[in-house]
Amino acid sequence: MNKNSIILKISLFFLVAFFAMTFLFKMMFEYEFISIKENLKVHYHQVAKYVMLWHIGKETKEQLLENLKKENIEIILDKAIYKEITREDKFETISCGMQNFDLYEKDNYRYMITPQSTGSMILKDLDTKPIDVYYMWWLYVAFILILFTLFLSIAISIYPLKHLQIQIRRFGEGDMDIDLLSSGKDEIAEVSNEFDKAVKKIKAMINSRAIFIRNITHELKTPITKGRLSLEFLEDSRTKDILSNVFLRLNLLTKEIVQIENITACDCYIDKKSYRLSDILDNAVDLLFLEIGSIDNNFENKTIEADFELMSIVFKNLIDNGIKYSSDSNVYIKFQDNSINFYSKGDMLELPLEYYTKPFTKCDSKISDSFGLGLYIVNYILEKHEYSLSHEYNNSLNCFSINLKDDSVNNSLTKN
Repeated sequence: MNKNSIILKISLFFLVAFFAMTFLFKMMFEYEFISIKENLKVHYHQVAKYVMLWHIGKETKEQLLENLKKENIEIILDKAIYKEITREDKFETISCGMQNFDLYEKDNYRYMITPQSTGSMILKDLDTKPIDVYYMWWLYVAFILILFTLFLSIAISIYPLKHLQIQIRRFGEGDMDIDLLSSGKDEIAEVSNEFDKAVKKIKAMINSRAIFIRNITHELKTPITKGRLSLEFLEDSRTKDILSNVFLRLNLLTKEIVQIENITACDCYIDKKSYRLSDILDNAVDLLFLEIGSIDNNFENKTIEADFELMSIVFKNLIDNGIKYSSDSNVYIKFQDNSINFYSKGDMLELPLEYYTKPFTKCDSKISDSFGLGLYIVNYILEKHEYSLSHEYNNSLNCFSINLKDDSVNNSLTKN
């Protein structure tokens, strides 16, 4: 469990509260028991005092009997019960006048045995009340039940946060079909309902954007196609060449807008599975209308965890860039040190890689059949895969590398 989890902190709080309350009630129980016992000792000390006053001759036998009667104490004349009483565990010893008076409990009565010097009298407490402090434990049980009920109530209230977290993660991964409506009345339910409204609003905005882009690109294709067909009926001239170049660039721009919309839309779902690198490369080569096997590589039987279609686009764009910007139109791909490296001869990049991964930035402004979206799309897809793109320049070679996560290398790259 996450050590920063709210439910863990609440659990620890209630656990500490439970132990603290248990300790507190134990102390209260012992204090109450000792308090009642001390009161009893005071009572029996008074009884012992009456006996000692009679023993030393300061009071008569009648006065002793009268004093004992006031304390609800009776003298037992049957000496046969003496052995039965003394067999019991001694309850307490009362000291008075340097003499010890022993207390015993038997058959719900408390008995006092006077010292031998006073005749070992048996005094029976007719008003014996047990030391009953067990109500403290009933009170303890009640408090624990209340504490446990509060814990369950808070835990049940917080539990929807886990569901909310899962739904938000799904939303972050591009799944727009989530339902966060809650019938609860607490703050978490309010947050969930507000987030549900926001998701629905964002979904509506994304759908509107997608519909707009699809419609605009569709509307653009018709005049572009008509314009290119009309150019065929014009005589060769500089104007025709300019118009042909304009329509060609408009057609390329429309295609790239459609591609970037399809890839960067929030509903772009990454379906990662294990695929052979050679199969992904063959699909990318096919997309570029190149011959299968025309790109040198050392993939052999290596595999990678990726979305096949999206990773094919990554390969396609990196190969296409390599061919466009290289001095010999050749690209070589090499797997090494948990990276897939795309090598091509050419000039060193003038700016850091971060500049070229932004949309509509090109490595060479002289190249007309590109709008600078290739590396932007590559970087976006790799981030979705939790991989990264890097670049190095050595010995007149540009090297664009797909770097795999360190903790996924053993699982994502294996031999078949």
